Amino acid sequence: MRTSAPLLRVQNLTVTHVDAAHPAPQDVSFEIRPGEIVLLLGPSGSGKSTLTLALNGLIPESVEATMTGLVEVAGRDTRETPVAQLSTDISMVFQDPDSQLVTGTVLDEVAFGLENLLLPASEVLQRAERALRQVGLWGRRAWNPDLLSGGGRQRLAIACALAMRSRVIVLDEPTANLDPQGVTDVYGALAELTRDADRAIVLVEHNLDAAIGLATRVIVLDHDGRMLLDGPARQTLHDNADRLHELGVWLPSELLQSAATGSLSLSMRGPSTSSGPQDAEAGTTGAEPAITVRNLVVQKARETVLDIPELDIAEGSFTAVVGANGAGKTTLLQALGGVVPAPHGAVMIGDLDAGRATPRRLASHVGFVFQNPEHQFIAHTVREELAHGLRLQRVDAAEIDARVDEMLDRFGLRYRAEEHPFLLSGGEKRRLSVGTALITRPRVIALDEPTFGQDRARAAELLDLLQDLQRAGTTIVIVTHDLDLVAAYATHTVVLADGAVLAAGLTAEVISEARPRNGGMADAALAPSGTWPEHPSEKVPVAQHPSRRSWDMPGGDSWGGDPVTEPSPTDPYSEVPASPRLWLHHLNPLSKIAAVLPAMALLVVTRDLITPTVFLVLSYVLVLTGARITRRTAALLIGMPVGIAVLTVGFSIWIDPAQVAGTGTVLRLGDWELYRGALLIGLTTVLRLAAILALALIGGLTTSGPDLVRAAVQQLHLPYRIGYTALAAYRFVPRFGYELSVIRAAHRVRGHGSGGPFGGRDPISRLVRGWGYIVPLLASGIRHAERVALSMDSRAFGAHPTRTERHISPFRTRDMVFIVAVIAASAAIFTATFPWQLG
Repeated sequence: MRTSAPLLRVQNLTVTHVDAAHPAPQDVSFEIRPGEIVLLLGPSGSGKSTLTLALNGLIPESVEATMTGLVEVAGRDTRETPVAQLSTDISMVFQDPDSQLVTGTVLDEVAFGLENLLLPASEVLQRAERALRQVGLWGRRAWNPDLLSGGGRQRLAIACALAMRSRVIVLDEPTANLDPQGVTDVYGALAELTRDADRAIVLVEHNLDAAIGLATRVIVLDHDGRMLLDGPARQTLHDNADRLHELGVWLPSELLQSAATGSLSLSMRGPSTSSGPQDAEAGTTGAEPAITVRNLVVQKARETVLDIPELDIAEGSFTAVVGANGAGKTTLLQALGGVVPAPHGAVMIGDLDAGRATPRRLASHVGFVFQNPEHQFIAHTVREELAHGLRLQRVDAAEIDARVDEMLDRFGLRYRAEEHPFLLSGGEKRRLSVGTALITRPRVIALDEPTFGQDRARAAELLDLLQDLQRAGTTIVIVTHDLDLVAAYATHTVVLADGAVLAAGLTAEVISEARPRNGGMADAALAPSGTWPEHPSEKVPVAQHPSRRSWDMPGGDSWGGDPVTEPSPTDPYSEVPASPRLWLHHLNPLSKIAAVLPAMALLVVTRDLITPTVFLVLSYVLVLTGARITRRTAALLIGMPVGIAVLTVGFSIWIDPAQVAGTGTVLRLGDWELYRGALLIGLTTVLRLAAILALALIGGLTTSGPDLVRAAVQQLHLPYRIGYTALAAYRFVPRFGYELSVIRAAHRVRGHGSGGPFGGRDPISRLVRGWGYIVPLLASGIRHAERVALSMDSRAFGAHPTRTERHISPFRTRDMVFIVAVIAASAAIFTATFPWQLG
């Protein structure tokens, strides 16, 4: 293996980001050859993610940074070769699966990079099919990627890399926020890649229990980003376990277990035996509940996501809420912390109703730490951020200063005290968010994935702090995917599945009940191929790498029981076709726009009732006869007449009475009169708006975003880079709304605007509070856009002036007939109603 030419060569690489205090990585050199699976480790801030971006040329081409040294991919210098050209030799899989999605179906997503390379459509489809079969997603090729689980979306990202036939695949923490099943799925896909001896894999990962089964080599960076270790994976980790532990690097559970049993010398931090949680469990046995939940039901989009008749969180406990992605963990935690008031049922924190309490009272009882720290920041400096909760409780100024100074020292933030919270590093933001929850000394602290993105040292520091608080009487509730964390720290565990409680009680009892069931409670809810620790606080692998599972079956279509759904019996690459009856869906998107635009423009200047009414009826006829009627579409069509009636009255109220005096009174309230003329003017205005909207719905309800982009690129010759960038931005719209809802909830629980001059419900107060949402919302949007742009660049986006368009959007005879027919009908309507226009 070592005699073959290197696929990747790094020599004296140093990278310094803009405004960074020091470079990371620094003076790093190594080579990677075919067949190697290299595990890249290091503490937070050592430059691991930066190094991965430099490997495929995103630094310095797409990310602004100073780079010295040399990176060669297949003999090509990354500084002189565009990223798009390098994409055929090296591919990137990022941490966040959502930031890698551009198109509307699984098949189109894999084809995206291949189409950017101008490959023939037949080859695009062949490569995409092979890649999807390798990761077990061929049966779901017609699905919207958003419908896949987190592990499924990461498998899709791996398929995208496979389809490019890159000989080097770089993965930056691909399982960072996945449940154990998602981890298993991703490593199952990676196991398939290891069969190809001509390919190399570079993997940045915290979950070494899963990675150690694949890795052949490990490279370790120190705190300064310099090369510390480089050697065979298992031997290097075993021989340097104590050194790596002190560095703050996560270690495989097998090494920690060996240390616990004495077969390996390792200076353990945190609980090292089962006595810690068990002693704490004994202290909470028989305690009154800190939180009681009764008949809690939460629904989203008319579906029940949480249904918990009864649940008690013991006073002074360290309670872990676990379950698969989508089980309802975060929803439950937010209900427990009063972040989102429960619409049905009751959540009591002692004698406080969490759903009805004011932010001031809520903040004195519970401190909440969100998964994304930026969501809850509301002040302009770190010091003010910490002081906010104390000021809300009207604590004396001297005590506020003392407590803030204590918290700054505890979390190592004193030197950043006067800086804006958004300028902190990721780890510093996390520590600040925890500090804002602790400083008010609440009786309950709720944390959503607090160790996400932290190295072992920082995670252990935080967990030890939380355990100390719990032992002093504070109730800790934490959502996590890390079953080792549960076993080491949690006194109590709540297991969720599909919004229901599968088990709740002392951690030792939950584990002992789950262990004998092969495929039972723990398997279904958490880790179908993983194992619980034998004893609390005993570290063992959670998600073992499976050597072979259902993806090894002939054909490769099945992945853990995924249904194989053929979109079409004649064309396996086609999407599910619309019924011939839904004729509007078969028209070119541009024809639907061109047909209605003239009528929409003329409706702006009409002044009669007949013309907009006729166009409104025409639009309804076209939609009802040619569009797919979903529940949302039906609600829109039914709701429009109601909206017309309400807006007509609203517009009528604002009409100057002198303008319509003498037209007859319809309604009299004291001295106020509503005239018939005012109603007619209001109705005419609203009908015009409704008719314009209804005409727009003809295309809006029957055209997808990707179809519109393809038509604009092919028919109008819109530069594809503009079209597909807009499409990627459009995919962010639902996420944008979600982010806003979380930020609003976070600010509410922090008491933003509460008790001040703008704490009311009037429009001015709402506007002032809304201004506080802008910074975190923009920060989230910009960060997501940057990640999507990097993902698109790494998949050859913009490599050529044109791209392969597998989905042809032709302009057929029926499109021209539709345009002519609608324009002719519009002309006839305007001609027939012209006398009323004059009147």
